[in-house]
Amino acid sequence: MNIFKKYVVFFLVLFFCKNFAQEKKDSVYIPNKVINKTVSDTIHPKDREKDYNRWSVNLNVGTNIGIRPFTPGYSATTPNYFTNPEFNHFDFNVRKMFNTKFGVMIDFAYDNFSAQNGSPDFSNNLYRTTFQGVLNMHRVMNWEEFTETFGLQFHLGPGFSFLQAPGTTTFNHYDNLFSINGGATLLVKISDRLSFNLDYTMISNLTHHVALDGQSNLDPSMSRTGSIYTTSAGLTFYFGKKERHADWYWENIDTKKEFNDLLARIEDLETKLNDTDRDGVADYLDVENNTVNGVAVDTKGRAVDLNNNGVPDELESYVNNKYGDLQATVNNLISGDNNYSLAQMKNMINGQYVNVFFDFDETRITTGTISAINFLIKYLNANPKANAEVIGYADEYGDYQYNINLSRKRAERVMEMIVRSGIDAKRLKLVVKGEDNSVPKNSKLARQLVRRVAFKVD
Repeated sequence: MNIFKKYVVFFLVLFFCKNFAQEKKDSVYIPNKVINKTVSDTIHPKDREKDYNRWSVNLNVGTNIGIRPFTPGYSATTPNYFTNPEFNHFDFNVRKMFNTKFGVMIDFAYDNFSAQNGSPDFSNNLYRTTFQGVLNMHRVMNWEEFTETFGLQFHLGPGFSFLQAPGTTTFNHYDNLFSINGGATLLVKISDRLSFNLDYTMISNLTHHVALDGQSNLDPSMSRTGSIYTTSAGLTFYFGKKERHADWYWENIDTKKEFNDLLARIEDLETKLNDTDRDGVADYLDVENNTVNGVAVDTKGRAVDLNNNGVPDELESYVNNKYGDLQATVNNLISGDNNYSLAQMKNMINGQYVNVFFDFDETRITTGTISAINFLIKYLNANPKANAEVIGYADEYGDYQYNINLSRKRAERVMEMIVRSGIDAKRLKLVVKGEDNSVPKNSKLARQLVRRVAFKVD
């Protein structure tokens, strides 16, 4: 009974010690505060579990080269990798990564050794299993900073092999070999679930009892080591619920994604901040990002036209500065208070400062430009011997013939209004110009300026 009590006390002490240790483990110290593991996991979710998959399976096929030992006169096939490959090696391994840099794998392999030309006939099989550590060199060397497609792994560890050959009697008629295995594997990522691999492995067998050909026994007092080289290619399959495997995961991958997203946003912002028409309003705010250079615009990039006559005020100011206000001139003519000479009016008309503007694909005269027709009529009435050309234009949109017909109809509409006002039709000449390509085709406002009828007087 005393022994039983001692055991009970021992297990109780062990239980409380375990709970105490677990309590210490489940808390994280922060200066002046102790927070429990639940809060820590909320703040640092990566401390709770790995954010990558850790399991993978490799399936490989390739060729082997048996170096030694061989009975004198015997040798195995030495394959030509390119012209006549000999597929005499197969292996299958399961790997688990503890982190992104280091893991372990269990490997199962099969090799066949058969006679080459000039050697007596033989064919033996070797079965091997190994337990190896795996080092992700591309993670150690931070290759992900310049590539996420290629990887390199080194593997090294002990193994145990069974050579099946005539005359083998060791361990149930197999030659049992302890070995050291090491090699390198090149990885090429195909997707988050699949990679292509190319492996080169060197096997150093330590306890040969018979030669690889199985035709002779080795002297126990002599060296019984042997060497085999294998080259194989295959596929690596990744398993798990996470997006990436440890082979291709790195701690700053989220930071890189955020950086790329931020860079894309900056590039998009730079594009939006471009000012194509250089009117001082960024393109993403510019309703009309093709205004004529030098024309005053509002906060949305629209040309300022306070009098709604279809002509930007900035263009109209030149006429106003040189000849006075056009509408005031017309009003003065109508009222009879004419302070402008006929020569000055002629210069304004022939300089094409007096225009009748039209909307896109329209022959209807805009209300704001009727004063231009009145201006011409007043000039012709004041100078009865003068004749006038009525010149029709269109912008570059549409085909050539369509624009010829459109500009003709515009000029005819203006001529009709002039004739109805009392001007003899014989004093008017219809001129059809069609497309006016003197302004940028991609500028909406510039195209508006060439959809017009102008005049020329003698």
